[in-house]
Amino acid sequence: MPFIMSTGPKKPDPEIRKLIRSHVMKGKNRGRILRPNYKQAVELEVIVDPNEKVQNLDDEGSWCLVVPEYLPLIPEKVGNEFSLTQFADTIDDRSISAIIEFSTMAKKILFPLESCINFGPKTRAWMEALTVDAAYLHAMAFSAQGYFDLRCGRAPSSSAALMDPHVVKTLRLLRERLEKANHGDMMDFLSKTASIVLCLAFHAHLTGDLHAARHHIIGLRRIVDLVGGFEALRRDNAKVIVEVLRCDISMAMHSGAEPLFFSDPAREPYWPYPDFSEHATDPTWPILNIAEDEPFLALLDDDVATAWRVTKQFTLLVNHAAKTQSKLPKEYLLDTMASVTYRLLHKSTFFPRSSLDEAMRLGILAFGSGIFLQWAGVRLPYTYFPAAYRDCLVNLNLTSLDLPFRTPTIATERGSDVSSPPPPWSSQLLLWLLTIGHISVFDSSDADSWLRPWLRVNLDLCGVRSWSAMRDVLGSFMWVSIVQDVPGESLFNSTLNRRTR
Repeated sequence: MPFIMSTGPKKPDPEIRKLIRSHVMKGKNRGRILRPNYKQAVELEVIVDPNEKVQNLDDEGSWCLVVPEYLPLIPEKVGNEFSLTQFADTIDDRSISAIIEFSTMAKKILFPLESCINFGPKTRAWMEALTVDAAYLHAMAFSAQGYFDLRCGRAPSSSAALMDPHVVKTLRLLRERLEKANHGDMMDFLSKTASIVLCLAFHAHLTGDLHAARHHIIGLRRIVDLVGGFEALRRDNAKVIVEVLRCDISMAMHSGAEPLFFSDPAREPYWPYPDFSEHATDPTWPILNIAEDEPFLALLDDDVATAWRVTKQFTLLVNHAAKTQSKLPKEYLLDTMASVTYRLLHKSTFFPRSSLDEAMRLGILAFGSGIFLQWAGVRLPYTYFPAAYRDCLVNLNLTSLDLPFRTPTIATERGSDVSSPPPPWSSQLLLWLLTIGHISVFDSSDADSWLRPWLRVNLDLCGVRSWSAMRDVLGSFMWVSIVQDVPGESLFNSTLNRRTR
């Protein structure tokens, strides 16, 4: 330890002073945060010089910080997330990306009511199938691309579709699979085969190849028969049943041909109506007990009236499930769709085209198409059904029917959206029939040429001036808010806007 002695008035020399200051300040700067002096900060211009020619001053005499250009230390990404995945066959990255994107949101795409229906826990079985089943891999490739093309407004032609390498390879692999003598577990084999045939039928539907689509549905019919009918499938493959029936119903509405399933009630009885008793007696689900029959149901054919009641009960449950963020059993969806739709499809020749029975039969089918069949973000092409529905509405005769009008719950104070006196009940029914047709099956050309003008007339007859009033009228019949509110409001606003121009 140094000793410093200082006597007299003379100051110590600089070295001694530095030693004293160092000794005094020992331990006092520990933990101190040194903050930058912003007042003395100098702005520097950073220049990347690939030639590494460092200059301190630019032309104007300003200071510059020149940083030589070097290769980054972190290498760029090589491949994609699935580069190490061994798929069942060679396939390009673009197709893989489309498959993964489509598969991860498949339930939301395929089922408009997905948020209200309990389809069971999510599984990764589809991903495993892509690694072991080459036919399924290629079927998913053209199905995913077909969906995204349709969403972007691109519909491939049937001739171009036949040249698609994924379609060609799927057909070849499926043919080789069917020719094998040993299929192992027959139920598992038929279930996987049905998934591939469904993809082929969907693709044929999109491309307008009705002959091929019918051929594939006949194949599905044979698969169902081989496993012992729907009862054998229902235990473990309810989702497969839903897909098979949706495919059959969609093609019947597209082509006008008779559906292949439940065509002979003696051999294959109609699907039983759903049993909602579990929720009808549940005090937390009081909605089914307050549902009332509309007056016009007394005028309808028994099957049509029953179809209306069952579908409306289902929609009430769905709306309540959406409101309470709960889920309904998937059997409710399957039972309602199958029991109602097939009975109505097989009555296509029963009623005159200008009758109330035919209008309601087609209206319920159109309504079911929107909540059971259509895919999210796209409109599956129909040819026969929109024409039949349009023809029925144009020729519909409601003037001879005299029924009491039931006013929906709408405010009546000053500034009300509904004028008085109450309009004829037929005008409200037409509002529902026209709106359901537009959001489910009609295209934009129908809306511009005849639907909006007719809708506008009936809006005036009903005195409806706002979407909330329109929504009350539609809800007094049948309406599913989570699916139909957005397109319904869009139609209403566009109809009013055209009137004010």
